[in-house]
Amino acid sequence: MAQDPETGQTSGVRSVDRALAILQAVAGSHDGATLADVARQLSLSPSTGHRLLTTLQERGFVRFERRTGRWMIGRSALNVGANYAASRDIVALAQPFMQQASVLCGETINLGLLEDGHVTFLYRVEPRTRRSYVPEARVRIPAHGSSIGKALLSMMPEREVQPCLEQNTLVPLTPHTLLSQNALRQEFESIRRDGYAVDNQENTLGLRCLAAAISDEYRRPVAALSMAAPVERLKLQQVAQLGSMIASLAGDITTAWSGRPAVR
Repeated sequence: MAQDPETGQTSGVRSVDRALAILQAVAGSHDGATLADVARQLSLSPSTGHRLLTTLQERGFVRFERRTGRWMIGRSALNVGANYAASRDIVALAQPFMQQASVLCGETINLGLLEDGHVTFLYRVEPRTRRSYVPEARVRIPAHGSSIGKALLSMMPEREVQPCLEQNTLVPLTPHTLLSQNALRQEFESIRRDGYAVDNQENTLGLRCLAAAISDEYRRPVAALSMAAPVERLKLQQVAQLGSMIASLAGDITTAWSGRPAVR
């Protein structure tokens, strides 16, 4: 089989690479892509682009809409994506990012999600003791008193948020816990703007936490990454910098989980 003198790839490998690049290009366009779009984006000749598109069409990975003249993602690509979605493990995927966060900030990093209006921790990294583990005790924290809870609530639809903000659920955990629906909703707006949530001793006196949500391919929150530290180590003037770091890492996990860039 012929080999490209510049890349060292065989023509077969080059064709596979180009076909996968075409598949990504079509998938990246919400309303499909024309042959001209694909050829221009990937610097291919129209004849090469058409040959690869029709090959992908034969396998069901793309389909051609005659009415619009655009190529769209096909059923085979959906089946592959569904198989990936069914096999995802958020803890396994997040672990290396959590290790990275612990090295960067030197503090405890948590991964948690919402269950019945409460935060449940899935995994924890404690760099000061060099421990990484699943918490044995499934401590459940009311969502309104947790940075993870607030980060996730800020991304959820109103019908799911309201039950978590009913008056009988807004219990005081410390003197700093927010107990007003209006105050919490204003904070949700700040979280959406800044990309991270803050628990300023609202769950535990002397503890400050920062969290950012991880979302799926439909922009729905699936879990959140948080950093927790004593207030004497995590000072208010550090919140913006470290909050942005946590938001960036949560965005990286979102991209790895969903296959789409995180909205920042």
